[in-house]
Amino acid sequence: MEHRRFHRIKFAAPGELRHQGVSYHIRLENISMRGALLSSHECIMIPEDDCATLGIQLDAEDAVLTMEVRVVHAFFSMVGVEFVQIDERAEELLFRLLKRITTEPAKLEKEWQELHAR
Repeated sequence: MEHRRFHRIKFAAPGELRHQGVSYHIRLENISMRGALLSSHECIMIPEDDCATLGIQLDAEDAVLTMEVRVVHAFFSMVGVEFVQIDERAEELLFRLLKRITTEPAKLEKEWQELHAR
């Protein structure tokens, strides 16, 4: 059963996941307005429910998207994260990125409106 409120979009980008002084080189596999799936060539040793800092290199934007995340699923070299703290600039950068790569722009726009209706 699907529990996600936001649809995931396949997108590959390099990045870094930092947790308690340890940095992991990661690859973004997919992303949504509130979470992402990450992979690595090494085992990611972050317990579920722990928080970390995620930085994603956006090549076309020449920018790094940085946010605090919570690990919601961890399995060796794959980690599912939920965005727990994202500033307004980073959220707008994320939305512009998703708008550029989504195949479902109407769904993304609806999700954006729901996020900002509160």
